[in-house]
Amino acid sequence: MQKVILKSLIPIFCLSSCVFGAQLSTTEEKESYAIGASTGSYISNQLHNQMQMGVKSDVNIVIEGLIDALKKQTKMKDEDIISLLNERADRLNKITEENKKIQLANNKKIGKEFMAKNAKNKNVKTTKSGLQYEMLVLGGGDKPKPESIVEVHYKGYLPNGEVFENTYDNKTSMHLSLINVIEGFKEGLLLMNAGSKYKFVIPSELAYADEELETIPAGSTVVFEVELLKVLKPGEYSKIVKDMSEQEIKNIHQTK
Repeated sequence: MQKVILKSLIPIFCLSSCVFGAQLSTTEEKESYAIGASTGSYISNQLHNQMQMGVKSDVNIVIEGLIDALKKQTKMKDEDIISLLNERADRLNKITEENKKIQLANNKKIGKEFMAKNAKNKNVKTTKSGLQYEMLVLGGGDKPKPESIVEVHYKGYLPNGEVFENTYDNKTSMHLSLINVIEGFKEGLLLMNAGSKYKFVIPSELAYADEELETIPAGSTVVFEVELLKVLKPGEYSKIVKDMSEQEIKNIHQTK
């Protein structure tokens, strides 16, 4: 779709080039061209995105309006321009919100279907809250408490297999406070002994609910393969902090 837009701009830009014959030989000419190119690229991207949402524009008239504005010879009053753009923005916002609702419902449907299929695995158990867990490796170490800080390795991914976080990639384990992690992750960890590895399938209501994160769509069921390396003893955390970076300390206290 973007190529279609660009093609429609070519005749106008060619005409402009022929008229002005800019060779971009001076710094002023190059900077001026850069301003135009940057503005044009921004407008092109905006029009492309809006077209994808079903709101069309006449590119030739957009260019005409841009040129008229540069010449201060617009065919509309400022208040009319603002009113029209506000109406268009409202229309786009309504479409965006409707698309979000549709995507949210679809993500929840995908999650339920995934969990229904996963529940057929004889090794999978389901808690009263709806958390599904599978014991991959059983350890004999300490069990964490709700206020514990633990050391873990984990891989988190969506039902389609798309990985959003993997501590194994960096070969660096994480220290996490159970007070701050999502409910499904916390509930699962409380079932484990140190040295164990479990697989959790966490429904959206025990994960990030309807919140959309950078790598996790709103309403998503999430999967974690978690290895509980250690449950820290009281006072042990303060000793470890001395050797931690500021980001590592921040990770302990933020919700994953």
